[in-house]
Amino acid sequence: MAESNNFTCSGKLWKFLLFLSVVCIFLLLKFDGQKRKSFRGPEIKNVLYSSEGTEETRGKTSTKPSTKTTITAKETTTTQVAATTEITTLITPSTTPISSEKVTEETKCSPEQYILFLKTHKAGSSTMSNIFFRYGDSRDLSFVLGSDTLIGWPTRFRIGQALAFDGTRPNFLCSHTRFNKKAMNHLFPKDASKYVTIVRNPVKQFESAFNYMEIGRKFGFGTNPTEALKAFLKNGISFNDIRKSTLARNPQMFDLGLDFKFYQDAKAIKEYIEFLEKEFDLVLISDYFDESVVLMKRLLCWELDDVLYAKSNERLDKDKAPELSDDTKENIKRWNKADVLMYEHFNQTLWRRIEREGKDFYDDLTNFRRMKQELKTKCFSDKPSRQLIYGNKYAKGFTLKSDLPSDLQQKCGRMTRTENNYLAYLRNKRAAKLVGIYRAAPNEDDKEKVSWDAASDYKYVPVKKTR
Repeated sequence: MAESNNFTCSGKLWKFLLFLSVVCIFLLLKFDGQKRKSFRGPEIKNVLYSSEGTEETRGKTSTKPSTKTTITAKETTTTQVAATTEITTLITPSTTPISSEKVTEETKCSPEQYILFLKTHKAGSSTMSNIFFRYGDSRDLSFVLGSDTLIGWPTRFRIGQALAFDGTRPNFLCSHTRFNKKAMNHLFPKDASKYVTIVRNPVKQFESAFNYMEIGRKFGFGTNPTEALKAFLKNGISFNDIRKSTLARNPQMFDLGLDFKFYQDAKAIKEYIEFLEKEFDLVLISDYFDESVVLMKRLLCWELDDVLYAKSNERLDKDKAPELSDDTKENIKRWNKADVLMYEHFNQTLWRRIEREGKDFYDDLTNFRRMKQELKTKCFSDKPSRQLIYGNKYAKGFTLKSDLPSDLQQKCGRMTRTENNYLAYLRNKRAAKLVGIYRAAPNEDDKEKVSWDAASDYKYVPVKKTR
């Protein structure tokens, strides 16, 4: 009986000691957990805040004032289960906060006023030049001007070919000239200027240039817009004959500076397109004119009103060729392979850039088209008109309404001014400001005897059957 009582007491004591051990272990674990939690706080703070007290927010750094901040941190256990813990800690950055006013000032753009626009033939470049003429004229900015419409073209641009400057850095170059990196970069430093050009679907552009410049007549194929073009494309022309008309093959790449001898060299063409992409901040696509000028407006930080336009130098209907046959279109693309590759490249880059602009780009585009239509309705009558461009060349013109208020009359009148007329006005305007003159050392043209047949990657093989 005594042994039974002793066993019962021993059992109770054992249970009590076991319970006491469990309680002690629980308290120790809890205390250890609190120590670990308090240790992890600064580590989480250091992840979110640098030693200078800056917070990383969407890839940008902004300073935070001293404040008591609640931070949600994720801890991963040994079983890799995430648990969210609220941690309150005192953050004391060492830098002073940036005011919201300063951030706004830094992110706001300023209008670009140093622009080189490289004109290409029959690609809407006269309309673009008018935009630049109006912008610069209204702000009394300066232009690089030639003695006529061209500045040295078809030779590469040289500073000495331009009229004397007024002793200050010019704001615009937008006359016909041929690209020359060294001379142009001297007048328009890349880090302080914007370089813009425009290109057009090579089939449409070549047909337009071929007939407008009467290339068929120069090579003995007559002046009929369709037949002369078909006859020319049956065989093309030789390398030695290209100088009769430098626009007779790859006219857009010629304006942009590619040498004749590389017209059939695949590697050279590819590398030159890559070179152009680095040189030009924006290549507009004439076939998507509205989209292009709205994109340019955003690049230059201008207003929509600054880039409103009326088409300039558009051919009369009688001077346009009828619809081309499929064979003729294909031959144009084969003959102008460098232009085709260049156009395809920059057409793709245009749409990639537009996509990056986001939805508000299309808001701008909608507003722009509305403003353009409103201005057209206010300014112009439906009466057909034509303008003398030069020599015996005429283009479609505009008839201003007779009852326009003076401000609209001036605005719409400038918009419809021909290129030659505007250039003559700008030359007269600059004459009074003339102070000095820059001269560039003459660069002799390459006299090396070469031929595009040195390479045959894109050797011209016309469609034999033409309609």
